[in-house]
Amino acid sequence: MKPDTPFVGSDRDSLIRLARAMGRVDAMAFDVDGTLADASSYVPKSTISALARLANAGVQPVIITGRVYPAASKILHDAHCPGIVVASNGAVVGDCETDEILYQHPMEPEFSRGLIDLGRKHDLSITLFLFDSMVSDRDDFSARFLKDANEGLAVRIEDIDQIDPDLILKIMYAHPDPQVLDQLTPELLEQFPDLQRSLNNYFEIVSPGEGKKKALHIVADKLGWDLERVAGFGDGGNDVHWMPETGWPIAVENARDEVKAIARGVIGHHNHGGVENFIDAYLHVHG
Repeated sequence: MKPDTPFVGSDRDSLIRLARAMGRVDAMAFDVDGTLADASSYVPKSTISALARLANAGVQPVIITGRVYPAASKILHDAHCPGIVVASNGAVVGDCETDEILYQHPMEPEFSRGLIDLGRKHDLSITLFLFDSMVSDRDDFSARFLKDANEGLAVRIEDIDQIDPDLILKIMYAHPDPQVLDQLTPELLEQFPDLQRSLNNYFEIVSPGEGKKKALHIVADKLGWDLERVAGFGDGGNDVHWMPETGWPIAVENARDEVKAIARGVIGHHNHGGVENFIDAYLHVHG
């Protein structure tokens, strides 16, 4: 964590101090898995309600996630509030009020082919993210997790070589043993430096130059936001690059160390309503 940042704590007083220091913001951008969602990949109804209260107070909620677009947009639809959704780690940006797709960037076929070959070399589970679906090369723990993490949207188990490469937006590697990924990290990053360790069992990647950071700037430019007046909430390795672009990068208690290192505040655990409790404190201070 930045040494000039004293805002750490999940108790009410700590959250109120953070909210006062933050001041009024125009928007709050939220990662989902590990941040808004609990350990079962479910976004609690109480958190959905908190997003609605935030929007009613004039603060725009933004979803910025690795989930596919339909699953990501459902969160704001459930909150009955308009908003922008960044899905597939920045490869898709859409307006969930109008369902207009503002930006979409698939991978180059040669790039996705290299990723698939590398994953097979190390017997990693490989999942391809398309706009509204996911296709995996095996039915394993990863497929089950992704179904839960994408609002029950089943992962298709198919021959991934048969998928049109022009439709691939993101690729995910998975292994049940995080230590295997630890050992493979140097080789994986040597060949594909943009790979991001989103959760302990997963690596994710989009096209070079794409990602949540670029997508956040696309959103800010379209809506005329000053990113200094935006707060960003996250937990994983795929949040490290975009969160510092906001005026107030905020980590949840369960965040990876590299996320806490760039945060201006650390709030409660995602399993204990960390974001929801902060929203309540923010609205208590700023109305």
